[in-house]
Amino acid sequence: MKKWIKLTFLFLISILMINFGLFAEQEGDKKEKKLEYSSETSFSLVLVKGNNENISYSFDTKQSLALRKNKLEFKGRFIKAKSNGIKTSEIYNSQVKYDYQIKSFVYLLGFVRYERNKLAGYNYRLALSGGGGATWLNNKKAVLSSEIALGWNNEENSNQVIMNNVNGSSSVWEKTIKSSFVSFIITNKLDLTLSKTARCSFRETIFINLEESNDYRMNSSASIYAAITPSLALKTSIEIIYSHQPVPGFKNTDSFLLTSLVIKL
Repeated sequence: MKKWIKLTFLFLISILMINFGLFAEQEGDKKEKKLEYSSETSFSLVLVKGNNENISYSFDTKQSLALRKNKLEFKGRFIKAKSNGIKTSEIYNSQVKYDYQIKSFVYLLGFVRYERNKLAGYNYRLALSGGGGATWLNNKKAVLSSEIALGWNNEENSNQVIMNNVNGSSSVWEKTIKSSFVSFIITNKLDLTLSKTARCSFRETIFINLEESNDYRMNSSASIYAAITPSLALKTSIEIIYSHQPVPGFKNTDSFLLTSLVIKL
């Protein structure tokens, strides 16, 4: 099952990359060509030794490629932590997102997202979604935007694994159908420029399972950046993830506070 999920994920990423590459090649034949690339990668590390041994580290990257009305964006992230040899946190997520600008303030979007957090009860979450977005405010001081998307989701949690073990094995197709559902996602983002070297951002995402009204999640984050040089910055961020219907036996709220070094290109 895990191998099938990985192959599906890689296949979808390949399709998006190929389509974007073909479009870029066609655009290159035109006289006016403007290719924009940006990169932002964050690292954090905390190591404690002595009477107690603790280590925690995180990696967060955002890579963007834009050509005329098209934008391809990749996000990847992991957080790991151990306390006295016991794993206390292990989170992975990645996303490939494609935007197509219709008007100056309206665009279409599609994305593939993968998440894994076994310590929160789920082995994986896979989402394939499409929708649209709008930029309500865009000036030198603030950028406010919203996105909505409808998607197909497939996930496996520890409770499903136990139930499968009790009820006996089934085919991969049957397991996939049983663990799949349709979702609706709403995202609001606000970026504020505080000064020439400082900015902050806020993000709120609401995830709704359309097949079960009590199953919804909210992801809230806030971060502040302080530039050291044009290529280096310090970032402090806080993120709160709330699940109204968590996996049985697990808490419904997770929170993270990270201070990171950011490298920009």
